[in-house]
Amino acid sequence: MFCEVVKGEAAVDNMDRMESEVSDRERPVMEATLRLIGRGGLKGVTHRAVAAETGLSLGAITHYFGTRDLLVEAALKFALMREVKRLRALALSLQSDALDVEAWIDALVGWYTKELASDAEIHTACYEAFLAAARDDRYRPIVAEWYETWRRSAELALTAAGSGSPRLHAEIFVSALVGIVLQQLAAPRRKFGAETRAALSELVRGLIGSSGRT
Repeated sequence: MFCEVVKGEAAVDNMDRMESEVSDRERPVMEATLRLIGRGGLKGVTHRAVAAETGLSLGAITHYFGTRDLLVEAALKFALMREVKRLRALALSLQSDALDVEAWIDALVGWYTKELASDAEIHTACYEAFLAAARDDRYRPIVAEWYETWRRSAELALTAAGSGSPRLHAEIFVSALVGIVLQQLAAPRRKFGAETRAALSELVRGLIGSSGRT
C-alpha cells in the first residue's frame, strides 16, 4: 500500500508540473476546446471554432497549436490532469470521513451533483478522453492515474468499513460510479443526488456483506 501511495503521489506531482506548463494565454484555449468537445465531440473542434469560442484571432490559436490534432491532444490531457488534481483534493478532504462510509458517500455524491450542474461539458470531455485512450495509447497514462486516484480513495473508505477485499471492492465501486456519472450526463435525472446516494450505499452494504460471508 505504501509503495502505491508513493507512486500515486509522484504521478500527481508530475501532472501538477505538466499543468503548470499551460500558460495563462493557453488556458482559455484549453477550456474553450473542452467546451466544444463537451458539446459536439472531437469532431466539433477546429481552429476557427476555438477562435470563435475564445474571442481570440485564428492566428493566435494556430500559433500555439499548429494542427487540430495537437489542439485536441493538449485539451484532453489538460482536462484529465485537472480532474486528477480535483479528485485528489476531494480524496484528501474526505479522509476525515473515511471511518463513516455514509458520510463519505454523501460528500462524494454532493460533490458530483454540483460538478455536473456547473461543469457538465468538462465531464463529458473527460469521457471523450477515455474513448480517445481506447484508441490511442498516448492518453492511457493520464486516464490510468485518474482511475487510480478514485480507487485509492474508495479503498481507504472500504477498508475502514470492514471490507475483506478492499482493492477489489474499490474497483467495483469506482466502475459503478463512472457508469452512474455517464448515465447522468446522457440522461439527466432530477433526483440524481438521492438516487445515487441510495445506489452507492446499497452497493457498499452488499460488498461488505459478501466479505463477511466468504
